[in-house]
Amino acid sequence: MRIWFNHWFSAIYHSINMMRENNPSFTFVGSSENEHAVYKRACDEWYVEPGGLSEREYVDFCIDFCKKHKIDVFVPRRNLTQIVLEKERFDALGVKLFADDCKELQLILDDKIKTYEYIREINKEIVPDFYVATSLEEFKEGYGKLKEKGYTVCYKLTVDEGARSFRVVKDDAYGASSIYEKPGSKITLEHALIILSSYDFSVPVLLMPYLNGVEISIDCMKMDDESIIIPRYKTSKRFSTVKFDKEIMALCKELLDRLNCKMVMNVQFKLLNNKPYLLEINPRMSGGLQLSCKASGINLPSVALNYLLGKKEEWRYPEFTSAKVVHIETPVCLD
Repeated sequence: MRIWFNHWFSAIYHSINMMRENNPSFTFVGSSENEHAVYKRACDEWYVEPGGLSEREYVDFCIDFCKKHKIDVFVPRRNLTQIVLEKERFDALGVKLFADDCKELQLILDDKIKTYEYIREINKEIVPDFYVATSLEEFKEGYGKLKEKGYTVCYKLTVDEGARSFRVVKDDAYGASSIYEKPGSKITLEHALIILSSYDFSVPVLLMPYLNGVEISIDCMKMDDESIIIPRYKTSKRFSTVKFDKEIMALCKELLDRLNCKMVMNVQFKLLNNKPYLLEINPRMSGGLQLSCKASGINLPSVALNYLLGKKEEWRYPEFTSAKVVHIETPVCLD
């Protein structure tokens, strides 16, 4: 069985190793535009991907790669949505996609506004106030309305990954109180307007209240007769806490049942005044999945891989309800 991971986050290094734990006979193939990507060390075979391709051209590359290297299972991250939209081409090769095959769902979850509008129909209580700006004037209007409600405002692009465009608007972002803090994502309204005045809003901007409570990253998966739900509370920069909170797990199960996504996904909540609000839903393995798995003892990547292959891998929740997991770097020597 040959499993291919295309251009992924560095943390996929851990998921590959977890899959290998229970599937030692499988061959793991990796590729990236970065020839020194860390997960190269977890793969049996390694290839460098071409750069500068359009989405359609990249799918053509993936099809050719699967043919040439006799791939059985493809675990896509780069260009995930377009790959799912052309799933039939992979089906014709006998290649299984380690991704949910619902095209409509992929298109919804690929856009934060579509996600919020869709989830609001399921449970409006977990969707925060939000405004969509397609111009600088609409940004100012949305900002003003949120401020009138007493919120600290944050914004990000409606299509984003890794929170690269996320900013919190704070008047004291550069004040003396921040002398011991890195600026991070904080920005004054003045600077935000300067930046956005030269932006074309080709991708709209989402404005919403800044949720200043604990972030909860939930690695989860719905199978035919059961669901795996592992909530990880990001309680510190040094460690997280895996906590099987019944309320959070019930909210996540409600989403899993309605979305009916049958592959690993990541649901993110954040608290405001101790109330959970949805941040986003990613229909793929998360960058912190290994933390949830190591703390809980549930090998979710391996369970999911074997589920895709029609095999049931045994798993169970731990006896404890809460456990800390330390964030520690994994030293890897690269050639």
